[in-house]
Amino acid sequence: MAVSLLAGGGAAASSIPGLPTQALCAAETAKAERLYGIPSQLLDAISLVESGRYDSESRAVLAWPWTVMAEGEGRYFPNKAAAVAEVKKLKARGVKNIDVGCMQVNLMYHGQAFPSLDDAFEPSSNVGYAARFLRGLYDSTSHWPTAASYYHSQTPHLAATYKSKLMKVWSSGGSREAIASLRPVGPGHPQLAALPPSDKPRPSISQRVEQAREAWRASRGEVQQEASAIANAYRQARLVEYKMRRARMEELRQALR
Repeated sequence: MAVSLLAGGGAAASSIPGLPTQALCAAETAKAERLYGIPSQLLDAISLVESGRYDSESRAVLAWPWTVMAEGEGRYFPNKAAAVAEVKKLKARGVKNIDVGCMQVNLMYHGQAFPSLDDAFEPSSNVGYAARFLRGLYDSTSHWPTAASYYHSQTPHLAATYKSKLMKVWSSGGSREAIASLRPVGPGHPQLAALPPSDKPRPSISQRVEQAREAWRASRGEVQQEASAIANAYRQARLVEYKMRRARMEELRQALR
């Protein structure tokens, strides 16, 4: 997407103590991947494609939580308040198709999932909703790359283009290594991926799978209503895309007459 660089440096205030702003999305995608059984760094890769911006400190592209996309143009803002203010201005002008946050969640189709604009931008809420939506797509397709491409669009050529780009980012290893190189914002707060290895034995693969399943089962009761909203939004998005394709076909037929 076309993006205007409006954000300040990486020292902007963080909603997670000890983490610079450019590490917030990666911290939340890592947690959500574990919670919902999403393949490691897939959600992180989606965030990089959706809201990534170049970070001079780590010399890498990192997801930015205060990103707004509308009218074919994206903008990075220095803080949540500025991003929320921009969305309010867009809505006041009648703009409805707006993507926000780490995962660029579309407010036209999914806005009802958040109690406020502030919550829609909050990395934990934004990433959590996107993770549940992606998990729902996987449950429907049984194929993670396909589910990830459908996260962007169910229109075949758009999904294929997005999938190609996403798979390259995913295979490159995502942002975890770059995040680990960032300087802490304050004392006493270890960086993401900077903690020393634990002396405790790592759980076996079967144990990790079972732990992921237990976490997923435990979370299902809390998100039943949201899952229904996700399904409705998914159906509505597909209906809109179908109508757009039909309209385009009609335009082509009229042009050929």
